[in-house]
Amino acid sequence: MFYHIALTLLFSACCLKSNLIQSASSLTGQESGTEGIKEGQAESATDANNFINFCDGQQITNGVQIQSGSCNGIPMGRIPAASNMISAMITNPKTGDALMSGTTFNIQVQTSHLRAGTFVNPTTNYYTAPQDLDGNGDIIGHCHVTIQDIGSLQSTAPPDPSQFAFFKGIDDDGNGQGLLQAVVDGGLPAGVYRVCTMIAAANHQPVTMPVAQRGAQDDCTKFEVVANQDDEPGRESRARERLWGAR
Repeated sequence: MFYHIALTLLFSACCLKSNLIQSASSLTGQESGTEGIKEGQAESATDANNFINFCDGQQITNGVQIQSGSCNGIPMGRIPAASNMISAMITNPKTGDALMSGTTFNIQVQTSHLRAGTFVNPTTNYYTAPQDLDGNGDIIGHCHVTIQDIGSLQSTAPPDPSQFAFFKGIDDDGNGQGLLQAVVDGGLPAGVYRVCTMIAAANHQPVTMPVAQRGAQDDCTKFEVVANQDDEPGRESRARERLWGAR
């Protein structure tokens, strides 16, 4: 008797409840009469069971950052209302700033509608749980900041994402009013850099928003780091001229 009850509970926990099946996943979006069809759209992949076995036969992520790639079957999770979409602005360094090489500085990011300060173990729980919301409807998560050397303020070449000069996952809630900070201890060598935010849910996945047409949830800015010997008046204005192509 106990065995049969335990077996029933096990299979119930491993099965997708019928009321959770989304009928839209069985449609390509290009069926005749479908709202929103436009020329050039692709057909969606379909599955009558919400792609529950999509990763069958593939290397599953299983909480690990796998360099060779993997398949993750964890649901996207809870998505906020449009009134609770995340936004961010890097307030330091500012666009065109000229910082001194080898000098510690702070990256500061002002965010809205991010319940910051929740940061799970990235070694064992990477992407292992869905995005979730707090009692106010804001995404529970954190913000990463990353700095890359882009060579020139006029560069048009996308930087190699595997190469970065600085990276930090901000695991606290900042000042409690959305202002987050990361210290770049010892500063950076002379060069031209791009600093960007990468806002994530608790398990490090990029945050998911409710609508496609919106402002970005992340921010980037470009700045210069100059050698210490270039410490004369006009340094910052020259950096701004290079940024905007004034010379």
